[in-house]
Amino acid sequence: MPDDYAALVLIGGFGWATQVAERVVPIIRQAVERGKIVGAICNGASFMAKCGFLNSVRHTGNGLEQLQTWGSENYTNPAGYVNAQAVSDRRIVTANGSATLEFARELLLLLENDTPERIEMYYQFNKQGFCALSITSKSIKKQ
Repeated sequence: MPDDYAALVLIGGFGWATQVAERVVPIIRQAVERGKIVGAICNGASFMAKCGFLNSVRHTGNGLEQLQTWGSENYTNPAGYVNAQAVSDRRIVTANGSATLEFARELLLLLENDTPERIEMYYQFNKQGFCALSITSKSIKKQ
């Protein structure tokens, strides 16, 4: 893993339930220790619970029950679970599998990819759709 990176992102999928996934644990640990942004969506968040990386941050995922099942005795922070699409806390971003846009928004905010206003604008554009936003902008122009 190179030293010069801004974020580590764990995508969703069932690969996190395999032995091969264990090879990623030292990479995650190093990223967290170095204060890098770590994002985990869907089963990536469940894997983070399994490895104890969610025990000191507010977080979300594919439901508290799944985090507890995957995490077993390694997951000790059910009180930190937030029933939300995406949660960002202390440079760790988690999201459930249906929250791709919210996940991306939280990562972009932490990465300071653009101004918060522009990031929100792009989020709304993709969430609401072109037609909905063009109707809104037309009604605003008429006023």
